[in-house]
Amino acid sequence: MPPRRRTPPPPAAARPLPLPQRKRQLVRLEIARAAWLLFAERGYEDTTVDEIARAAGISRRSFFRYFSSKEDVVVGTTDALAEDVLAAFARRPAAEPPLLAIERALKPAIETRLADAAEARAIVSLLRESRTLRRALLERHARLEERLAVLIAVRTGADPLRDPTPALLAFLARALMDTAWNVWYDQRPRNVGAMIDDLFRRLRTVVSPPRRARRLRSRRAAPPRR
Repeated sequence: MPPRRRTPPPPAAARPLPLPQRKRQLVRLEIARAAWLLFAERGYEDTTVDEIARAAGISRRSFFRYFSSKEDVVVGTTDALAEDVLAAFARRPAAEPPLLAIERALKPAIETRLADAAEARAIVSLLRESRTLRRALLERHARLEERLAVLIAVRTGADPLRDPTPALLAFLARALMDTAWNVWYDQRPRNVGAMIDDLFRRLRTVVSPPRRARRLRSRRAAPPRR
């Protein structure tokens, strides 16, 4: 009888946070929302920390208890979304295929973030306009991919040093997140969940098209008979 595999302990992201830490996260979210709305109104470069603190109803000193700078607000917003995605992925059933687990982890996290339409529009608009903000997010995106790849490797039993599949799936997850935000901003769909479902459906169609579509492509690619 083969030895039973030990189930690894749940990652830290899957465990509930202590109450003080949850309260701190809520305050950070309120400060971040005030900051993004100001960025949208006045521009990132022209918005000061004092103005953000005043809009959030706190002192300048209190602002620096939660963020080290304006740039930290930007990357902090990305960090919060990343933690939501990682926690949701870690909670998915172990037997669930990785791509399906990614879809079911991303969908609620993105829906929650896009529920605040004013803040979400401000984020996308400013990221499109500001190279400074885009550069600030690159490192965070890479960190999310690395952490998600580790979770995928644990789930699948893959050796990330030999098998690039976990890294590929993690990159795909991050690309789908970016695409979802941009499609939402450009097309303004009424149902965010349906939009995300459609993105994954399109991905699966491209990667593994239906048999009929594959046969048609094969016929077109085949050389003409003489």
